[in-house]
Amino acid sequence: MLFRSQFLWRLYTAYVAITIVSTALMGALIIRQVTESSMRDIDQSLAVRTEFLAQVTAKILENDSKEQLQQTLEHLGRKTQSRLTVVSFDGLVIADSRGQASLMDNHGDRPEIIDAKRNGFGVSSRFSNTLEQNMIYRAQQITPNTNTNSDFVRVSLPLSAIDEKLSQLRAIIAISVIIVTLAALILGFYFAKRVSDRISKLSSLAEVISQGEYEKRIQTTQQDELGKLAEAFNRMARNTSDRIAKVSTEHKRLTTIFRGMVEGVIDVDQEQKIVHINHAAAKLLKLSTETCINKPIGEQIRSREIKQALEQAISTQVPVKAQMRLKQGSEALVLDVYVAVLYNDKNDSIGAVIVLHDVSELDHLEHIRRDFVANASHELKTPITAIRGLTETMLDDKQMDSETRDNFLSKIQAQNLRLSALVSDLMTISRLESDESPQNFQSINIAEATLRSISTNASTCQEKQLDVAVDIQDQYIFINGDIQTINQLIDNLIVNAVKYTASGGQITVKVCRTETEAILSVTDTGVGITPYHQLRIFERFYRVDKGRSRELGGTGLGLSIVKNIADRHRGAVGVESTVGKGSTFTFRLPLLIIDKI
Repeated sequence: MLFRSQFLWRLYTAYVAITIVSTALMGALIIRQVTESSMRDIDQSLAVRTEFLAQVTAKILENDSKEQLQQTLEHLGRKTQSRLTVVSFDGLVIADSRGQASLMDNHGDRPEIIDAKRNGFGVSSRFSNTLEQNMIYRAQQITPNTNTNSDFVRVSLPLSAIDEKLSQLRAIIAISVIIVTLAALILGFYFAKRVSDRISKLSSLAEVISQGEYEKRIQTTQQDELGKLAEAFNRMARNTSDRIAKVSTEHKRLTTIFRGMVEGVIDVDQEQKIVHINHAAAKLLKLSTETCINKPIGEQIRSREIKQALEQAISTQVPVKAQMRLKQGSEALVLDVYVAVLYNDKNDSIGAVIVLHDVSELDHLEHIRRDFVANASHELKTPITAIRGLTETMLDDKQMDSETRDNFLSKIQAQNLRLSALVSDLMTISRLESDESPQNFQSINIAEATLRSISTNASTCQEKQLDVAVDIQDQYIFINGDIQTINQLIDNLIVNAVKYTASGGQITVKVCRTETEAILSVTDTGVGITPYHQLRIFERFYRVDKGRSRELGGTGLGLSIVKNIADRHRGAVGVESTVGKGSTFTFRLPLLIIDKI
Protein backbone atom coordinates (compact mmCIF):
# COMPACT_ATOMS: atom_id res chain seq x y z
CA MET A 1 0.00 0.00 0.00
CA LEU A 2 2.91 2.32 0.84
CA PHE A 3 4.51 1.94 -2.58
CA ARG A 4 1.18 2.15 -4.41
CA SER A 5 0.34 5.57 -3.04
CA GLN A 6 0.96 7.81 -6.01
CA PHE A 7 -0.05 10.93 -4.09
CA LEU A 8 2.51 10.17 -1.33
CA TRP A 9 5.38 9.74 -3.78
CA ARG A 10 4.40 12.75 -5.83
CA LEU A 11 4.19 14.89 -2.71
CA TYR A 12 7.40 13.45 -1.25
CA THR A 13 9.31 13.72 -4.53
CA ALA A 14 8.44 17.40 -4.77
CA TYR A 15 9.42 17.86 -1.12
CA VAL A 16 12.75 16.02 -1.66
CA ALA A 17 13.57 18.16 -4.68
CA ILE A 18 12.76 21.38 -2.83
CA THR A 19 14.69 20.26 0.27
CA ILE A 20 17.82 19.20 -1.64
CA VAL A 21 17.88 22.35 -3.74
CA SER A 22 17.26 24.53 -0.68
CA THR A 23 19.91 22.87 1.49
CA ALA A 24 22.42 22.81 -1.41
CA LEU A 25 21.92 26.53 -1.98
CA MET A 26 22.14 27.17 1.73
CA GLY A 27 25.34 25.09 1.98
CA ALA A 28 26.87 26.90 -0.98
CA LEU A 29 26.04 30.28 0.55
CA ILE A 30 27.48 29.24 3.91
CA ILE A 31 30.69 27.95 2.31
CA ARG A 32 30.99 31.14 0.34
CA GLN A 33 30.48 33.27 3.43
CA VAL A 34 32.92 31.17 5.45
CA THR A 35 35.52 31.32 2.66
CA GLU A 36 35.20 35.08 2.36
CA SER A 37 35.34 35.47 6.13
CA SER A 38 38.43 33.24 6.32
CA MET A 39 40.16 35.20 3.60
CA ARG A 40 39.38 38.43 5.43
CA ASP A 41 40.84 36.97 8.61
CA ILE A 42 43.99 35.85 6.72
CA ASP A 43 44.31 39.26 5.13
CA GLN A 44 44.03 40.93 8.53
CA SER A 45 46.58 38.49 9.95
CA LEU A 46 48.97 39.28 7.09
CA ALA A 47 48.40 42.99 7.65
CA VAL A 48 49.29 42.67 11.34
CA ARG A 49 52.36 40.61 10.51
CA THR A 50 53.59 42.96 7.81
CA GLU A 51 53.08 45.93 10.13
CA PHE A 52 55.00 44.23 12.89
CA LEU A 53 57.71 43.14 10.46
CA ALA A 54 57.98 46.69 9.10
CA GLN A 55 58.56 48.07 12.59
CA VAL A 56 61.18 45.45 13.41
CA THR A 57 62.90 45.86 10.05
CA ALA A 58 62.99 49.66 10.36
CA LYS A 59 64.90 49.44 13.62
CA ILE A 60 67.35 46.90 12.28
CA LEU A 61 67.96 48.88 9.09
CA GLU A 62 68.75 51.94 11.16
CA ASN A 63 71.78 50.02 12.45
CA ASP A 64 72.54 48.86 8.91
CA SER A 65 72.99 45.25 10.04
CA LYS A 66 71.91 42.93 7.19
CA GLU A 67 73.16 39.89 9.02
CA GLN A 68 70.95 40.64 12.01
CA LEU A 69 68.05 41.30 9.64
CA GLN A 70 68.53 37.88 8.01
CA GLN A 71 68.61 36.14 11.35
CA THR A 72 65.57 38.02 12.56
CA LEU A 73 63.55 37.10 9.45
CA GLU A 74 64.49 33.44 9.73
CA HIS A 75 63.53 33.43 13.41
CA LEU A 76 60.20 35.17 12.89
CA GLY A 77 59.45 33.04 9.81
CA ARG A 78 59.84 29.85 11.80
CA LYS A 79 57.66 31.13 14.61
CA THR A 80 54.88 32.39 12.33
CA GLN A 81 55.29 29.58 9.77
CA SER A 82 55.39 32.16 7.04
CA ARG A 83 57.89 33.48 4.55
CA LEU A 84 59.27 36.94 5.31
CA THR A 85 61.06 39.08 2.74
CA VAL A 86 62.61 42.59 2.74
CA VAL A 87 62.79 44.21 -0.71
CA SER A 88 64.50 47.48 -1.60
CA PHE A 89 62.67 50.20 -3.43
CA ASP A 90 64.47 49.07 -6.61
CA GLY A 91 63.22 45.53 -6.20
CA LEU A 92 66.36 43.91 -4.92
CA VAL A 93 65.83 41.31 -2.22
CA ILE A 94 67.65 42.47 0.92
CA ALA A 95 66.78 39.48 3.09
CA ASP A 96 64.45 36.43 2.99
CA SER A 97 63.52 33.91 5.65
CA ARG A 98 63.40 30.98 3.19
CA GLY A 99 66.31 31.62 0.81
CA GLN A 100 69.49 33.50 -0.09
CA ALA A 101 68.69 37.05 -1.10
CA SER A 102 71.60 37.29 -3.51
CA LEU A 103 70.27 34.41 -5.58
CA MET A 104 66.76 35.76 -5.92
CA ASP A 105 65.33 37.61 -8.88
CA ASN A 106 64.48 41.25 -8.79
CA HIS A 107 61.05 41.58 -7.13
CA GLY A 108 60.24 44.99 -8.48
CA ASP A 109 57.79 43.50 -10.95
CA ARG A 110 55.85 41.58 -8.34
CA PRO A 111 52.20 42.73 -8.21
CA GLU A 112 52.20 43.21 -4.47
CA ILE A 113 55.38 45.38 -4.70
CA ILE A 114 53.92 47.45 -7.51
CA ASP A 115 50.70 48.01 -5.50
CA ALA A 116 52.72 48.83 -2.38
CA LYS A 117 54.67 51.49 -4.27
CA ARG A 118 51.39 52.99 -5.44
CA ASN A 119 49.13 52.51 -2.42
CA GLY A 120 51.47 51.80 0.50
CA PHE A 121 50.55 48.07 0.51
CA GLY A 122 49.66 45.35 -1.94
CA VAL A 123 48.22 41.81 -1.90
CA SER A 124 48.40 39.07 -4.51
CA SER A 125 48.20 35.29 -4.90
CA ARG A 126 50.31 33.25 -7.33
CA PHE A 127 52.66 30.33 -7.80
CA SER A 128 56.06 30.81 -6.21
CA ASN A 129 58.94 29.57 -8.36
CA THR A 130 61.22 29.72 -5.36
CA LEU A 131 59.03 27.59 -3.11
CA GLU A 132 57.25 25.86 -5.97
CA GLN A 133 53.77 26.24 -4.47
CA ASN A 134 50.84 28.67 -4.48
CA MET A 135 51.35 31.54 -2.08
CA ILE A 136 49.50 34.62 -0.90
CA TYR A 137 51.62 37.74 -0.54
CA ARG A 138 51.22 41.02 1.29
CA ALA A 139 53.79 43.82 0.85
CA GLN A 140 54.02 47.11 2.71
CA GLN A 141 56.37 50.09 2.74
CA ILE A 142 58.56 50.20 5.81
CA THR A 143 58.13 53.98 6.19
CA PRO A 144 54.96 54.80 4.22
CA ASN A 145 54.58 58.35 5.55
CA THR A 146 57.98 59.63 4.38
CA ASN A 147 58.71 61.20 1.05
CA THR A 148 61.84 59.10 0.56
CA ASN A 149 61.89 55.91 -1.47
CA SER A 150 61.13 53.40 1.27
CA ASP A 151 62.03 49.74 1.22
CA PHE A 152 59.31 47.04 1.49
CA VAL A 153 58.57 44.16 3.78
CA ARG A 154 56.59 41.22 2.50
CA VAL A 155 54.85 38.41 4.31
CA SER A 156 53.60 35.33 2.47
CA LEU A 157 51.75 32.19 3.43
CA PRO A 158 51.30 29.01 1.47
CA LEU A 159 47.73 28.69 0.06
CA SER A 160 47.82 24.94 0.59
CA ALA A 161 47.49 25.42 4.34
CA ILE A 162 44.71 27.89 3.83
CA ASP A 163 43.01 25.60 1.32
CA GLU A 164 43.33 22.71 3.74
CA LYS A 165 41.62 24.68 6.49
CA LEU A 166 38.93 25.83 4.08
CA SER A 167 38.47 22.26 2.84
CA GLN A 168 37.99 21.12 6.41
CA LEU A 169 35.41 23.85 6.93
CA ARG A 170 33.68 22.93 3.67
CA ALA A 171 33.63 19.27 4.67
CA ILE A 172 32.13 20.12 8.06
CA ILE A 173 29.54 22.35 6.40
CA ALA A 174 28.76 19.71 3.74
CA ILE A 175 28.35 17.00 6.36
CA SER A 176 26.15 19.29 8.41
CA VAL A 177 24.05 20.09 5.34
CA ILE A 178 23.74 16.38 4.51
CA ILE A 179 22.71 15.57 8.08
CA VAL A 180 20.16 18.40 8.08
CA THR A 181 18.90 17.28 4.67
CA LEU A 182 18.51 13.67 5.77
CA ALA A 183 16.73 14.76 8.94
CA ALA A 184 14.47 17.02 6.89
CA LEU A 185 13.78 14.21 4.41
CA ILE A 186 12.92 11.77 7.19
CA LEU A 187 10.65 14.27 8.93
CA GLY A 188 9.21 15.26 5.57
CA PHE A 189 8.44 11.63 4.74
CA TYR A 190 6.75 11.18 8.12
CA PHE A 191 4.53 14.24 7.69
CA ALA A 192 3.91 13.51 3.99
CA LYS A 193 2.83 9.98 4.92
CA ARG A 194 0.48 11.32 7.57
CA VAL A 195 -1.09 13.68 5.05
CA SER A 196 -1.15 10.93 2.42
CA ASP A 197 -2.79 8.47 4.85
CA ARG A 198 -5.52 10.95 5.69
CA ILE A 199 -6.11 11.72 2.03
CA SER A 200 -6.12 7.97 1.27
CA LYS A 201 -8.83 7.53 3.89
CA LEU A 202 -10.84 10.29 2.25
CA SER A 203 -10.31 8.65 -1.13
CA SER A 204 -11.33 5.25 0.24
CA LEU A 205 -14.45 6.75 1.79
CA ALA A 206 -15.35 8.41 -1.49
CA GLU A 207 -14.89 5.05 -3.26
CA VAL A 208 -17.01 3.26 -0.67
CA ILE A 209 -19.72 5.92 -0.90
CA SER A 210 -19.71 5.63 -4.69
CA GLN A 211 -20.46 1.89 -4.22
CA GLY A 212 -23.49 2.66 -2.06
CA GLU A 213 -22.11 2.06 1.47
CA TYR A 214 -23.32 5.35 2.90
CA GLU A 215 -23.04 4.27 6.55
CA LYS A 216 -19.20 4.45 6.51
CA ARG A 217 -17.53 7.36 8.37
CA ILE A 218 -13.99 8.77 8.87
CA GLN A 219 -12.88 9.18 12.50
CA THR A 220 -10.95 12.45 12.87
CA THR A 221 -10.01 14.69 15.80
CA GLN A 222 -7.99 17.32 13.96
CA GLN A 223 -9.57 20.60 12.94
CA ASP A 224 -7.23 21.48 10.09
CA GLU A 225 -8.24 21.61 6.43
CA LEU A 226 -8.15 17.81 6.03
CA GLY A 227 -10.11 17.40 9.26
CA LYS A 228 -12.75 19.79 7.97
CA LEU A 229 -12.74 17.95 4.65
CA ALA A 230 -13.26 14.64 6.50
CA GLU A 231 -16.18 16.15 8.42
CA ALA A 232 -17.59 17.41 5.13
CA PHE A 233 -17.28 13.88 3.68
CA ASN A 234 -19.05 12.45 6.74
CA ARG A 235 -21.85 15.01 6.39
CA MET A 236 -22.07 14.27 2.68
CA ALA A 237 -22.29 10.51 3.35
CA ARG A 238 -24.92 11.05 6.04
CA ASN A 239 -26.97 13.43 3.89
CA THR A 240 -26.61 11.18 0.86
CA SER A 241 -27.71 8.19 2.93
CA ASP A 242 -30.75 10.09 4.17
CA ARG A 243 -31.61 11.26 0.67
CA ILE A 244 -31.11 7.80 -0.82
CA ALA A 245 -33.31 6.31 1.90
CA LYS A 246 -35.94 8.95 1.25
CA VAL A 247 -35.75 8.43 -2.50
CA SER A 248 -35.82 4.64 -2.02
CA THR A 249 -38.87 4.89 0.22
CA GLU A 250 -40.57 7.20 -2.24
CA HIS A 251 -39.61 4.89 -5.11
CA LYS A 252 -41.04 1.86 -3.30
CA ARG A 253 -44.16 3.84 -2.48
CA LEU A 254 -44.61 4.95 -6.07
CA THR A 255 -43.81 1.44 -7.33
CA THR A 256 -46.44 -0.02 -5.02
CA ILE A 257 -48.95 2.57 -6.18
CA PHE A 258 -47.93 2.00 -9.79
CA ARG A 259 -48.33 -1.77 -9.49
CA GLY A 260 -51.53 -1.55 -7.49
CA MET A 261 -53.32 0.87 -9.80
CA VAL A 262 -56.51 -0.40 -11.37
CA GLU A 263 -55.75 1.67 -14.44
CA GLY A 264 -53.15 0.37 -16.83
CA VAL A 265 -50.08 2.61 -17.09
CA ILE A 266 -47.39 2.45 -19.78
CA ASP A 267 -44.31 4.70 -19.85
CA VAL A 268 -42.53 5.11 -23.20
CA ASP A 269 -39.36 7.03 -24.10
CA GLN A 270 -38.74 9.39 -27.01
CA GLU A 271 -38.21 6.43 -29.33
CA GLN A 272 -41.62 5.06 -28.27
CA LYS A 273 -40.01 2.09 -26.51
CA ILE A 274 -41.69 0.75 -23.40
CA VAL A 275 -39.82 1.79 -20.24
CA HIS A 276 -42.35 0.74 -17.59
CA ILE A 277 -45.64 -1.14 -17.66
CA ASN A 278 -47.75 -2.06 -14.65
CA HIS A 279 -49.59 -5.32 -14.09
CA ALA A 280 -52.97 -3.81 -14.89
CA ALA A 281 -51.84 -2.70 -18.36
CA ALA A 282 -50.09 -6.02 -19.00
CA LYS A 283 -53.24 -7.90 -17.99
CA LEU A 284 -55.50 -5.75 -20.17
CA LEU A 285 -53.26 -6.06 -23.21
CA LYS A 286 -52.14 -9.67 -22.60
CA LEU A 287 -48.46 -8.66 -22.32
CA SER A 288 -45.55 -9.73 -20.14
CA THR A 289 -44.17 -7.08 -17.80
CA GLU A 290 -40.65 -8.44 -18.42
CA THR A 291 -40.36 -9.29 -22.11
CA CYS A 292 -41.95 -6.11 -23.45
CA ILE A 293 -39.53 -3.69 -21.74
CA ASN A 294 -37.34 -1.72 -24.19
CA LYS A 295 -39.48 -2.96 -27.08
CA PRO A 296 -41.27 -0.56 -29.48
CA ILE A 297 -44.84 -0.12 -28.32
CA GLY A 298 -46.07 -0.49 -31.91
CA GLU A 299 -44.71 -4.04 -31.99
CA GLN A 300 -46.29 -5.01 -28.68
CA ILE A 301 -49.70 -3.37 -29.04
CA ARG A 302 -51.46 -3.57 -32.40
CA SER A 303 -53.77 -0.63 -31.84
CA ARG A 304 -54.36 2.14 -34.32
CA GLU A 305 -56.04 4.27 -31.64
CA ILE A 306 -53.04 4.16 -29.27
CA LYS A 307 -50.59 4.84 -32.09
CA GLN A 308 -52.57 7.86 -33.33
CA ALA A 309 -53.09 9.24 -29.80
CA LEU A 310 -49.39 8.83 -28.97
CA GLU A 311 -48.23 10.54 -32.17
CA GLN A 312 -50.73 13.36 -31.71
CA ALA A 313 -49.72 13.98 -28.08
CA ILE A 314 -46.01 14.05 -28.94
CA SER A 315 -46.48 16.33 -31.95
CA THR A 316 -48.87 18.79 -30.27
CA GLN A 317 -47.46 18.53 -26.71
CA VAL A 318 -51.08 18.42 -25.53
CA PRO A 319 -52.75 15.52 -23.66
CA VAL A 320 -54.93 13.36 -25.91
CA LYS A 321 -57.97 11.24 -25.04
CA ALA A 322 -59.23 8.35 -27.15
CA GLN A 323 -61.14 5.09 -26.90
CA MET A 324 -60.19 1.69 -28.20
CA ARG A 325 -61.91 -1.67 -28.47
CA LEU A 326 -60.06 -4.96 -28.14
CA LYS A 327 -61.37 -8.36 -29.08
CA GLN A 328 -60.08 -11.02 -26.67
CA GLY A 329 -61.68 -14.31 -27.55
CA SER A 330 -65.40 -14.07 -26.90
CA GLU A 331 -64.96 -10.92 -24.81
CA ALA A 332 -64.73 -7.36 -26.05
CA LEU A 333 -62.78 -4.81 -24.01
CA VAL A 334 -63.54 -1.11 -24.20
CA LEU A 335 -60.64 1.06 -22.97
CA ASP A 336 -60.43 4.80 -22.44
CA VAL A 337 -56.95 5.93 -23.51
CA TYR A 338 -55.22 9.01 -22.05
CA VAL A 339 -51.82 10.04 -23.41
CA ALA A 340 -49.69 12.83 -21.91
CA VAL A 341 -46.13 13.95 -22.67
CA LEU A 342 -43.45 13.59 -19.96
CA TYR A 343 -40.89 16.35 -19.31
CA ASN A 344 -37.60 16.52 -17.41
CA ASP A 345 -36.51 19.33 -15.06
CA LYS A 346 -35.37 21.37 -18.08
CA ASN A 347 -38.85 21.11 -19.60
CA ASP A 348 -37.56 18.91 -22.43
CA SER A 349 -39.77 16.10 -23.68
CA ILE A 350 -38.47 12.68 -22.57
CA GLY A 351 -41.36 10.46 -23.62
CA ALA A 352 -45.01 9.92 -22.80
CA VAL A 353 -47.28 8.12 -20.37
CA ILE A 354 -50.29 6.12 -21.53
CA VAL A 355 -53.13 5.48 -19.09
CA LEU A 356 -55.67 2.76 -19.91
CA HIS A 357 -59.00 2.65 -18.09
CA ASP A 358 -61.21 -0.38 -18.57
CA VAL A 359 -64.73 0.93 -19.18
CA SER A 360 -66.07 -2.35 -20.53
CA GLU A 361 -68.45 -2.71 -17.59
CA LEU A 362 -69.58 0.90 -17.94
CA ASP A 363 -70.05 0.36 -21.65
CA HIS A 364 -72.00 -2.81 -20.93
CA LEU A 365 -74.14 -0.98 -18.37
CA GLU A 366 -74.74 1.82 -20.83
CA HIS A 367 -75.75 -0.77 -23.39
CA ILE A 368 -78.10 -2.35 -20.83
CA ARG A 369 -79.48 1.08 -19.97
CA ARG A 370 -80.21 1.80 -23.62
CA ASP A 371 -81.80 -1.61 -24.02
CA PHE A 372 -83.78 -1.07 -20.84
CA VAL A 373 -85.10 2.27 -22.02
CA ALA A 374 -85.96 0.82 -25.42
CA ASN A 375 -87.55 -2.31 -23.93
CA ALA A 376 -89.43 -0.38 -21.25
CA SER A 377 -90.73 2.03 -23.86
CA HIS A 378 -91.78 -0.88 -26.04
CA GLU A 379 -93.36 -2.82 -23.18
CA LEU A 380 -95.26 0.24 -21.99
CA LYS A 381 -96.26 1.25 -25.49
CA THR A 382 -97.85 -2.13 -26.29
CA PRO A 383 -100.66 -2.09 -23.65
CA ILE A 384 -101.11 1.67 -24.00
CA THR A 385 -101.55 1.30 -27.75
CA ALA A 386 -104.00 -1.55 -27.24
CA ILE A 387 -106.01 0.42 -24.68
CA ARG A 388 -106.00 3.47 -26.93
CA GLY A 389 -107.16 1.47 -29.94
CA LEU A 390 -109.94 -0.23 -28.04
CA THR A 391 -111.21 2.97 -26.45
CA GLU A 392 -111.12 4.86 -29.76
CA THR A 393 -113.09 2.05 -31.40
CA MET A 394 -115.66 2.15 -28.64
CA LEU A 395 -115.95 5.92 -28.88
CA ASP A 396 -116.29 5.85 -32.64
CA ASP A 397 -118.94 3.10 -32.65
CA LYS A 398 -121.90 4.47 -30.76
CA GLN A 399 -124.09 1.57 -31.89
CA MET A 400 -121.74 -1.15 -30.57
CA ASP A 401 -123.69 -4.01 -29.02
CA SER A 402 -123.24 -4.77 -25.36
CA GLU A 403 -121.52 -8.10 -25.92
CA THR A 404 -118.81 -6.53 -28.10
CA ARG A 405 -118.46 -3.62 -25.69
CA ASP A 406 -118.05 -6.02 -22.76
CA ASN A 407 -115.40 -7.89 -24.76
CA PHE A 408 -113.54 -4.63 -25.45
CA LEU A 409 -113.78 -3.61 -21.82
CA SER A 410 -112.46 -6.99 -20.78
CA LYS A 411 -109.44 -6.53 -23.09
CA ILE A 412 -108.90 -3.01 -21.80
CA GLN A 413 -108.91 -4.33 -18.26
CA ALA A 414 -106.43 -7.07 -19.19
CA GLN A 415 -104.08 -4.53 -20.79
CA ASN A 416 -104.53 -2.27 -17.81
CA LEU A 417 -103.58 -5.10 -15.46
CA ARG A 418 -100.58 -5.88 -17.63
CA LEU A 419 -99.57 -2.21 -17.61
CA SER A 420 -100.03 -2.03 -13.85
CA ALA A 421 -97.91 -5.15 -13.32
CA LEU A 422 -95.22 -3.76 -15.61
CA VAL A 423 -95.13 -0.43 -13.80
CA SER A 424 -95.06 -2.21 -10.45
CA ASP A 425 -92.14 -4.41 -11.54
CA LEU A 426 -90.30 -1.39 -12.95
CA MET A 427 -90.72 0.47 -9.67
CA THR A 428 -89.57 -2.60 -7.73
CA ILE A 429 -86.44 -3.15 -9.78
CA SER A 430 -85.70 0.56 -9.71
CA ARG A 431 -85.86 0.58 -5.91
CA LEU A 432 -83.71 -2.54 -5.66
CA GLU A 433 -81.00 -1.21 -7.97
CA SER A 434 -80.93 2.25 -6.39
CA ASP A 435 -80.86 0.97 -2.78
CA GLU A 436 -83.86 3.16 -1.99
CA SER A 437 -86.08 0.35 -0.72
CA PRO A 438 -86.16 0.03 3.08
CA GLN A 439 -84.08 -2.77 4.57
CA ASN A 440 -86.23 -4.23 7.32
CA PHE A 441 -84.06 -7.28 7.87
CA GLN A 442 -85.27 -9.89 10.31
CA SER A 443 -85.05 -13.61 10.84
CA ILE A 444 -87.15 -15.46 8.26
CA ASN A 445 -88.05 -19.14 8.24
CA ILE A 446 -87.43 -19.93 4.57
CA ALA A 447 -89.41 -23.20 4.88
CA GLU A 448 -92.54 -21.39 6.09
CA ALA A 449 -92.18 -18.67 3.44
CA THR A 450 -91.91 -21.32 0.73
CA LEU A 451 -95.00 -23.16 1.94
CA ARG A 452 -96.97 -19.89 1.97
CA SER A 453 -95.99 -19.16 -1.62
CA ILE A 454 -96.96 -22.67 -2.73
CA SER A 455 -100.32 -22.25 -1.02
CA THR A 456 -100.86 -18.90 -2.74
CA ASN A 457 -100.26 -20.43 -6.17
CA ALA A 458 -102.09 -23.70 -5.48
CA SER A 459 -105.22 -22.73 -7.44
CA THR A 460 -103.21 -21.91 -10.56
CA CYS A 461 -101.39 -25.23 -10.31
CA GLN A 462 -104.69 -27.05 -9.99
CA GLU A 463 -106.08 -25.27 -13.05
CA LYS A 464 -103.10 -26.50 -15.11
CA GLN A 465 -103.21 -29.89 -13.42
CA LEU A 466 -99.60 -29.55 -12.27
CA ASP A 467 -98.12 -32.00 -9.80
CA VAL A 468 -96.33 -29.98 -7.11
CA ALA A 469 -93.82 -31.93 -5.00
CA VAL A 470 -92.47 -30.27 -1.85
CA ASP A 471 -89.25 -31.45 -0.17
CA ILE A 472 -88.56 -29.60 3.10
CA GLN A 473 -85.37 -30.95 4.69
CA ASP A 474 -85.83 -29.04 7.94
CA GLN A 475 -88.76 -27.02 9.25
CA TYR A 476 -86.35 -24.59 10.92
CA ILE A 477 -84.15 -23.07 8.25
CA PHE A 478 -83.67 -19.38 8.98
CA ILE A 479 -82.15 -16.54 6.99
CA ASN A 480 -81.68 -12.85 7.71
CA GLY A 481 -83.60 -10.77 5.21
CA ASP A 482 -86.43 -8.48 4.24
CA ILE A 483 -89.66 -10.49 4.46
CA GLN A 484 -91.41 -8.61 1.66
CA THR A 485 -88.67 -9.01 -0.94
CA ILE A 486 -87.91 -12.62 0.08
CA ASN A 487 -91.60 -13.50 -0.39
CA GLN A 488 -91.50 -11.78 -3.79
CA LEU A 489 -88.40 -13.78 -4.78
CA ILE A 490 -90.02 -17.11 -3.87
CA ASP A 491 -93.28 -16.14 -5.59
CA ASN A 492 -91.42 -15.12 -8.76
CA LEU A 493 -89.55 -18.44 -8.93
CA ILE A 494 -92.70 -20.52 -8.38
CA VAL A 495 -94.84 -18.39 -10.72
CA ASN A 496 -92.12 -18.63 -13.37
CA ALA A 497 -92.15 -22.45 -13.07
CA VAL A 498 -95.95 -22.56 -13.26
CA LYS A 499 -96.05 -20.33 -16.36
CA TYR A 500 -93.53 -22.31 -18.40
CA THR A 501 -94.65 -25.81 -17.41
CA ALA A 502 -97.24 -27.37 -19.65
CA SER A 503 -100.50 -28.78 -18.25
CA GLY A 504 -99.98 -32.10 -16.54
CA GLY A 505 -96.33 -31.32 -15.81
CA GLN A 506 -94.50 -31.45 -12.50
CA ILE A 507 -92.92 -28.83 -10.26
CA THR A 508 -90.56 -29.77 -7.42
CA VAL A 509 -89.82 -27.27 -4.66
CA LYS A 510 -86.95 -28.20 -2.36
CA VAL A 511 -85.69 -26.42 0.75
CA CYS A 512 -82.48 -27.62 2.40
CA ARG A 513 -79.41 -26.34 4.20
CA THR A 514 -75.67 -26.75 4.49
CA GLU A 515 -73.45 -25.66 7.36
CA THR A 516 -73.40 -22.10 6.01
CA GLU A 517 -76.24 -21.70 3.51
CA ALA A 518 -79.98 -22.02 3.12
CA ILE A 519 -80.93 -23.37 -0.32
CA LEU A 520 -84.23 -23.10 -2.21
CA SER A 521 -84.57 -24.82 -5.57
CA VAL A 522 -87.54 -24.86 -7.95
CA THR A 523 -87.51 -27.51 -10.68
CA ASP A 524 -90.01 -27.70 -13.53
CA THR A 525 -90.60 -29.98 -16.50
CA GLY A 526 -91.02 -27.13 -18.95
CA VAL A 527 -89.44 -26.55 -22.36
CA GLY A 528 -85.98 -25.86 -20.94
CA ILE A 529 -83.47 -23.10 -21.75
CA THR A 530 -80.49 -23.28 -24.11
CA PRO A 531 -76.99 -22.50 -22.70
CA TYR A 532 -76.87 -19.23 -24.69
CA HIS A 533 -80.12 -17.98 -23.13
CA GLN A 534 -79.06 -19.17 -19.67
CA LEU A 535 -76.29 -16.51 -19.66
CA ARG A 536 -78.82 -13.71 -20.14
CA ILE A 537 -81.94 -15.06 -18.49
CA PHE A 538 -81.58 -12.72 -15.48
CA GLU A 539 -81.30 -9.55 -17.59
CA ARG A 540 -84.17 -7.07 -17.60
CA PHE A 541 -86.83 -7.63 -20.27
CA TYR A 542 -84.95 -10.66 -21.56
CA ARG A 543 -87.24 -13.38 -22.87
CA VAL A 544 -86.31 -16.71 -24.40
CA ASP A 545 -89.59 -16.78 -26.37
CA LYS A 546 -90.94 -13.21 -26.51
CA GLY A 547 -94.26 -14.13 -28.11
CA ARG A 548 -95.05 -16.87 -25.64
CA SER A 549 -93.91 -14.77 -22.70
CA ARG A 550 -96.31 -11.96 -23.58
CA GLU A 551 -99.04 -14.50 -24.20
CA LEU A 552 -98.50 -15.84 -20.69
CA GLY A 553 -98.62 -12.34 -19.24
CA GLY A 554 -94.98 -11.99 -18.27
CA THR A 555 -93.30 -8.59 -17.95
CA GLY A 556 -89.74 -9.87 -18.56
CA LEU A 557 -88.62 -8.47 -15.20
CA GLY A 558 -89.44 -11.33 -12.82
CA LEU A 559 -86.06 -13.10 -12.90
CA SER A 560 -84.19 -9.79 -12.95
CA ILE A 561 -86.02 -8.88 -9.73
CA VAL A 562 -85.04 -12.27 -8.30
CA LYS A 563 -81.35 -11.62 -9.02
CA ASN A 564 -81.47 -8.13 -7.50
CA ILE A 565 -83.12 -9.44 -4.34
CA ALA A 566 -80.49 -12.19 -4.08
CA ASP A 567 -77.70 -9.66 -4.52
CA ARG A 568 -79.16 -7.37 -1.82
CA HIS A 569 -79.17 -10.30 0.59
CA ARG A 570 -75.60 -11.31 -0.31
CA GLY A 571 -76.93 -14.45 -1.85
CA ALA A 572 -76.80 -16.00 -5.29
CA VAL A 573 -79.24 -17.35 -7.85
CA GLY A 574 -78.49 -19.69 -10.74
CA VAL A 575 -80.12 -21.88 -13.33
CA GLU A 576 -79.49 -25.34 -14.72
CA SER A 577 -81.54 -26.43 -17.68
CA THR A 578 -81.85 -29.03 -20.40
CA VAL A 579 -83.90 -28.24 -23.49
CA GLY A 580 -87.03 -30.39 -23.61
CA LYS A 581 -86.64 -31.63 -20.04
CA GLY A 582 -87.00 -28.59 -17.84
CA SER A 583 -85.09 -26.15 -15.64
CA THR A 584 -83.95 -25.81 -12.04
CA PHE A 585 -83.59 -22.36 -10.44
CA THR A 586 -81.56 -22.37 -7.23
CA PHE A 587 -81.43 -19.59 -4.63
CA ARG A 588 -78.69 -19.61 -1.98
CA LEU A 589 -78.50 -17.33 1.05
CA PRO A 590 -76.29 -17.20 4.18
CA LEU A 591 -77.77 -19.32 6.95
CA LEU A 592 -78.91 -17.68 10.19
CA ILE A 593 -78.34 -19.93 13.20
CA ILE A 594 -81.24 -19.76 15.73
CA ASP A 595 -81.70 -22.07 18.69
CA LYS A 596 -84.87 -24.17 18.46
CA ILE A 597 -87.43 -23.69 21.22
